[in-house]
Amino acid sequence: MNIDKNTEFITTYLGSKDMDVCGVADLSLYDKELVAVDDSVKDRLTFAISFGLVLSKGIIETLTDGPTLLYLHHYRQLNYRLDMTGYLLSREIERKGFRAIPFAASQVVDWQNQRAHISHKKVGEIAGVGWIGRNNLLVHPVFGARVRYNTVLTDMPLKTGRPLTENCGRCRACIGACPAGAIREEREDFDHQGCYLMLNKFKKERNLGHHICGICINACEGER
Repeated sequence: MNIDKNTEFITTYLGSKDMDVCGVADLSLYDKELVAVDDSVKDRLTFAISFGLVLSKGIIETLTDGPTLLYLHHYRQLNYRLDMTGYLLSREIERKGFRAIPFAASQVVDWQNQRAHISHKKVGEIAGVGWIGRNNLLVHPVFGARVRYNTVLTDMPLKTGRPLTENCGRCRACIGACPAGAIREEREDFDHQGCYLMLNKFKKERNLGHHICGICINACEGER
């Protein structure tokens, strides 16, 4: 199989699984470490497939003052779907004689620094799926931040995307909406600690058992 056919196979397969977003990143542009994964993986599996599902508009728009149990269930269901899609895609890639590693859509492996094995939003940025916004999330040009993502690494040769030149521009909807006041004018000034403290507060006060919020996701609705 050549690169074009490989890429068409990935795109068609993810489309058959009803994924709303997909792209491919050149992993050599990934300037972060893989957490709790042998870093040699980046040398062997040099392509990163980014794919995502759009959150329910109806559920997201119920988030007026913080996360709800309804949102928590929806969040978990999308993560489950993304995890299964990652596994099934990896299986199909390996059946074609290549290697693949699927990751979890949401799994913290470094609690002190709140990091997963891989940054799905960074992979998506490199793949040209979206840009990192003021809200510290991957912002899709159509769906905004209302997408959950996952990643599969592979050595199957694929056509890679390019980072977008777009950004949040004049939109500042998330700044005023953030209950923690963690979102600033410049994305580099995002208050990670302030955001985490608010997530922890929601987790305890709302009996969620999970660090989620969703307020800035609601504010970043995109163009759909």
